[in-house]
Amino acid sequence: MSTNNNKEDNIEYKDKSRRYHEDANAGYILPDDELENDRLHMQHYAIKLAFDGNYDAPVEEQLKQGITVLDGGCGPGPWTMDMAKAYPNSKFHGVDISDTFPNEIKPSNAEFQVHNITNPLPFPDNTFGLIHQRLLLMGLRKAEWQIVIENYLKVLQPGGWFEFTESTPDLLNGGPNLTMLMGFSKLRDIANMKGFDPEVYKVLGSLFKEAGADKVRSRQLMTPVNHTNESGALLWKDYKIMFTSMKPFVAKVHPDLANEEAYAKFIEETGEECKNYKTHFIFTRCYGQKPVN
Repeated sequence: MSTNNNKEDNIEYKDKSRRYHEDANAGYILPDDELENDRLHMQHYAIKLAFDGNYDAPVEEQLKQGITVLDGGCGPGPWTMDMAKAYPNSKFHGVDISDTFPNEIKPSNAEFQVHNITNPLPFPDNTFGLIHQRLLLMGLRKAEWQIVIENYLKVLQPGGWFEFTESTPDLLNGGPNLTMLMGFSKLRDIANMKGFDPEVYKVLGSLFKEAGADKVRSRQLMTPVNHTNESGALLWKDYKIMFTSMKPFVAKVHPDLANEEAYAKFIEETGEECKNYKTHFIFTRCYGQKPVN
């Protein structure tokens, strides 16, 4: 008998006041409610600012002329929507396990549908000129990365590009408050329990090459958190939402933080701590091309 359920019972990572996706076969563990949607929209702009753009693959001219683009694991669709507005001649498709994306108020060249990217994609072979995926280190199990890449390559046109952006699960150079909060988040424990690979950001290039991609390139950024620039300020707001939602778990061990005002003060002090310690975060963006022949 599998012991996965027993392990999961020992690590409490769901907040009963939040809503989560209903796909029992999917690894993704984060909520899919409005608060999470707000966080993902803010995260989108933080990443865009950090990388000075929405993509690195050499597809600017193709996007201007008009190609078909897939955003896998699109969440509420901030990347899809932003790109659709920027490139009106191209057609954008977003897929995700949860229906949290816009159905009415969206660009006319953007479409969304519910789909688990670990399953064969609901598009004809050789459809897309560009495929994008971002921050699924806590959404895809280790064994699923190659499956997803193979699914993408099947629907990617010969000569088309695919690009992933991933990160570390940890904040680096954290002070005592942040260290405590990251301990409560149990990201690495949950990753081990679920079969995720928290170090996948280090091996994206290898995964792409193993799948047969050409012209693989990677770029890594050390991104500030709550200091230095606007991207750093937005990343802190992103983490602040996550840390605020962790209050029920933190208060169980630290009753002195059960009071709303005391916990809010503690979070604000953590933000100042990030400035003083020069806390940062690592992002890696990797792209590759499907062989023409």
